[in-house]
Amino acid sequence: MDLMLKSVISYFLPNYCLVCEREIDPNDYLCKDCLTSIRGPIMAPVELLNIDSAHSYWKYESPMKELIRAYKFGDRPGVARLFAKIVFEMIDVFAPSTDVIVPVPTSLQAFIRRGFDTNLRILRHLARTIDIKIDNVLSISGKTVPQSTLKMQDRIDNVRDKFFLRKKPRSTSVILFDDVVTSGATASQCARVLREGGVKEITLLAIASAKK
Repeated sequence: MDLMLKSVISYFLPNYCLVCEREIDPNDYLCKDCLTSIRGPIMAPVELLNIDSAHSYWKYESPMKELIRAYKFGDRPGVARLFAKIVFEMIDVFAPSTDVIVPVPTSLQAFIRRGFDTNLRILRHLARTIDIKIDNVLSISGKTVPQSTLKMQDRIDNVRDKFFLRKKPRSTSVILFDDVVTSGATASQCARVLREGGVKEITLLAIASAKK
């Protein structure tokens, strides 16, 4: 963006860090200090049913928490570009030889509410920079309650038998992508369906994890 144009935008429409509220560049979401406090990816894997290995870039806490909430609930879809860079880093570390990525699907209710598929939007930005195939084979049926509002067992019940394959997966080795892993119930159910469709190796990558 032209320097003079940035100055004009900053004057009339100042932009503030999502965490510390320091004034920042119009194109940014976090100040430099808050952004550099995210030191991912986390190297310790998360253990999840039906998944060979699962990794998150950072914990679901500040400042990552504010970034994700702004993206999903605060009408800041542009954050997807930053998340795409994060996914690229994770693929390079954890799954460099895998060239097929499957997004965990967004429910119809969430799609209508936000106007876009959160995971698919990130991956489309990713596919503009690296040679990776997005295999959008998973769908979700019926109504679900947002996982973040439920207790552990309720989360498992909420997504049981809700996912299905729209078509056969294009590879037997895939990356499964979700923005946030909480209990892991959603990712595990998606992985189960993928295995039933012939997938042999599944690596889960997530932007953040709230799972202990």
